[in-house]
Amino acid sequence: MKVPNKIELANIPTPIQAIFFEGFEILIKRDDYTGIEWTGNKIRKLEYLIYDALQRKADVLITCGGIQSNHARATATVASRLGLKSILYLRGEEPKIYDGNLALDKLFGAEIRFVTQEEYDNIQEIAEKEVASLKKKGLKAVFIPEGGSSPLGIWGYIECAQEISKQLKSFKNKPSHIVTAVGSGGTLAGLVVGKKLYGLKSNLIGVNVLKTSGDFEKIVCDLANECSKKYRLGIKVSSNDFTILDGYSEEGYENISKDKLELLTFISQDYGLLLDPAYTGKAFYGMVDHFIYQGNEFNKLMFIHTGGVFGIFPKMKKYLDAIGNSLIKV
Repeated sequence: MKVPNKIELANIPTPIQAIFFEGFEILIKRDDYTGIEWTGNKIRKLEYLIYDALQRKADVLITCGGIQSNHARATATVASRLGLKSILYLRGEEPKIYDGNLALDKLFGAEIRFVTQEEYDNIQEIAEKEVASLKKKGLKAVFIPEGGSSPLGIWGYIECAQEISKQLKSFKNKPSHIVTAVGSGGTLAGLVVGKKLYGLKSNLIGVNVLKTSGDFEKIVCDLANECSKKYRLGIKVSSNDFTILDGYSEEGYENISKDKLELLTFISQDYGLLLDPAYTGKAFYGMVDHFIYQGNEFNKLMFIHTGGVFGIFPKMKKYLDAIGNSLIKV
């Protein structure tokens, strides 16, 4: 096994905390505690990707995502910390007001370029042209894929699986299922590989937070198996190694439905736990609906809190409007 190097940036290991919801204990893996400016899961991947970029003598980091992309914000943060420039290609029209992650992108000095969906579909080609253009100016630019999801980037969650495995040794009753949001597939792919490498016993569940069902089984398997081949891990991943839950983002990635908001505001008021509208909110809702409300079999749940707190601020009015209308009455 060939383990790649990384730059240490994240505050890890992150703690595991418990809440009791509807009579069930749910463990929360607090990856929202990985830092303040770069809070969330993306920094685990970026530790490996940016070490590689630095080895390649990068002056500029280029990446992409939605307007409220957590990954883009984390990349801009790290670039600023390390004295690098950052260019962010963000999908959508430039808003009149910069808030949430987008405002932080600006504060951290990122050059922001808004692109259409059609342009975003060809973002690799656009980024390659920018890399070539910067090279002519004497600058070395490195493109980091959406969400940091690549065979190298997923090492962040291979390492996290090992971290969880070590932490769970002190738990008498271990989780039967570990649940995470799935957007670009890298977090789940890393957990799947890490489970095989480090003997994690829990079933892995990914909640699709995108509007379309997509082909996450293929995306996750391809990332995992390319990683295994590149780093000589000697494992093979198939769709039998994890489960994707669809149907929990009918409103689309950048929106959040009223019923979900009512649950999220209940969680914030009763547990002091913030869940964002794009990722953790949909994933937590999907987890409790699938297992607790629908009654699908489980013993104990663990939820990977992948951060995204800054994404709440652009939706704050909707969050506040939902207070008092909780789905759960006490």
